[in-house]
Order: sequence, then C-alpha cells, then structure tokens
Amino acid sequence: IALGAISAGARAYYSYPMTPASSILTYLAETSHESGMLVKQAEDEITAAQMTLGSMHMGTRAFTGTSGGGFDLMTETISLAGIIETPIVLVLAQRPGPATGLPTWTSAGDLNLAIHAGHGEFPRIVLSASDFESAYSLIQHAFDLAEKFQTAVVLLTEKQIAEGLYNVKDLPQDLEINRYLLTDNGQTEKAGLRRYEFTEDGISPRWLPGSDLPQYNANGDEHDEIGDVNEEALNAKLIAKKRMKKIELIKQTFPEPILYGDNDADITFVGWGSVKPVVNDIRNLLSQNNSDLKINYLHYDYLFPLKTEKLLEILKTAERPVLIENNYLGQLGHLITAETGFKFNEKLLKYDGRPFFIEDILNFINS
Repeated sequence: IALGAISAGARAYYSYPMTPASSILTYLAETSHESGMLVKQAEDEITAAQMTLGSMHMGTRAFTGTSGGGFDLMTETISLAGIIETPIVLVLAQRPGPATGLPTWTSAGDLNLAIHAGHGEFPRIVLSASDFESAYSLIQHAFDLAEKFQTAVVLLTEKQIAEGLYNVKDLPQDLEINRYLLTDNGQTEKAGLRRYEFTEDGISPRWLPGSDLPQYNANGDEHDEIGDVNEEALNAKLIAKKRMKKIELIKQTFPEPILYGDNDADITFVGWGSVKPVVNDIRNLLSQNNSDLKINYLHYDYLFPLKTEKLLEILKTAERPVLIENNYLGQLGHLITAETGFKFNEKLLKYDGRPFFIEDILNFINS
C-alpha cells in the first residue's frame, strides 16, 4: 500500500499508530527522504483525518490509515468530506473487535463499518486488498476514484495481509495519474462557474483554492451551488439528489468481480479479502492431485457500491454456492442479499482471530 501510494503521487501521509496499519506509517517514514513525502504522526485519529481532508482540499494527494477504533474517530470527517464533496482516501486495516478486541490478530469484520460510517446519506467507495499485488494497485485506484467522483474511498486490508510476507516478481502496471481538476488555462469560462453545480451525472467542476477561478465556500452546512448556506427545502432536495446520483455512475465504472476457475464447478466460493490466496491454493492442490472435485471462486475487490450482474449470472448455474468470510455475520453475504435477494444456504465463516488455513477449507469440502 505504501509503495502504491508513492506511485500514485501521494505527497502526505497522516496517521496515529495503530496495529495493523502502523506498517504503512513506519515504511513511509523510513523512506520519506527518498520519496520526499511529508509523513506526520498526528496526536490522534481525528487530527489525522482532518489533516488529510485539508490537504486534499488544497490539492495535495494525501491519505491516512488506521484500524477499527481509530476509524470510528474519523467518521465525522468522512461525513464532512461527503457534504463538501472533497476526495479523501482512508486505509482501514482490520483486526478483531469490538473495542481493543484481539489487537495482534486478524479479521475481516469491518465491511459494514466502512460502508455505513458517517452520519447522513452520501456516496462513498469501499475497496478491499487481498494480497500484495492488489494492495499496490488498489491504493492507486483509490486516489483516482476519490478525485474522479469527489468522494470518500476506504481501502480495507487485514492483519493477515498487512503483516504477511510475499515473494513478488513484478509489480503491477502503475495507473496513470489524472487529477480531474478544472484549471485556469485561459480557456475556462469563469462567469457563472459554480463549485456544486447541479449536473446531469452529479459530478460538479472542482478547482483548487488560491487559483484565479472564483472563490467558494466548502461548507459543512447544507449549501447551494456556490457553497453558501441554504436550508430551503427545494435546494436541500436538489443538492442531495445531485450527490447521490454519483452512486450509480461509480457502480458502472467498477469492474466485475473476478472468477477464478472454470464456470463448471462442484462448489462455488464467494468472498473477499485474504481468503483469495487460500482458496486459490486449494484449487491448485486439487488440480495437482487430479481430484474429481472442482471448485471455483468469485472474488470481490470492489465491494461498494456492489456490482451484481456477473454474480447473479454465476449463481444461476452454481451447483453449490458457498459464502466464505473472515467474520461472524457473513457481511458480504448480507450485502448481496440486500442488493439481490439471494441468500446463501451454506457459509464458511471464521471469526477466532485466525486467518483461513488450507486445512479449514479442505475439512469443509470433505465434510
């Protein structure tokens, strides 16, 4: 994640140490003289989130990272980002809760937190790393999506990923950097320019404070198209609708979940996060042993808003669909049910602070 952020042009990282996100802070601090990045240990997670939002507002690509308890403190800032439509990128490194929970163990129990954090209704994006390559790539996509849609992006990772060791031959291709900013290039029509303009797709023009373009209020109170406080019913309805329009557009931009294995399988696992490498190890093991049993795995990196077209297509013919998650509730399963009505009859869930091992899945299959 740290390397990917450097490649994405991130210039600042603000954080308060909290396992298992601390490895990002440590690595960026150790390499700051080479990268030129500003790395700041804030006095608490509230400050870290506020500094990140302020930096993004002024045009610097910045991000913050924490675990569940620290993320709880950041949620008010996420709501502020939602109403002023300023991009913000947050890494939520999961460990078992609630409270301090199991601070040195792993979990994937904060999907609901990432989706619902912050008061009020506003669009946000939730991504999830599953291994080294996806961590490197998804933080780059997080910055791109945050600035393109002017919204909050939460990148989930886990203790199992954050402190895992991997041999990697090649890094994935870097994403081209696009800031999606309106610039004063002499061709911009300044007259009538409105920061929160009611556009067809919900994305308004964004430019940086201090430029020669019009001043505007980035206002935490509900506001009109130029940012001035406005509590009229019609305006409140129109600007809320403008913001929420972005959800469908975001969903259209997302890639479909990835199917590992053939369409024809005896068992179809559906999951996210660190279960991916383990299920794929099982697939390879069965293949090497010339097993008659065939399994495939549908994996989600882009979790919210949820794309379901490919999922439903696969579930139509799946002989035995099984939800696999590192949490008690089966949070992705609940999200799928809410979006599609489909309910998993079989679930393989683990919530003892340990990751999935090959034996866990083999025992399930054999039983």
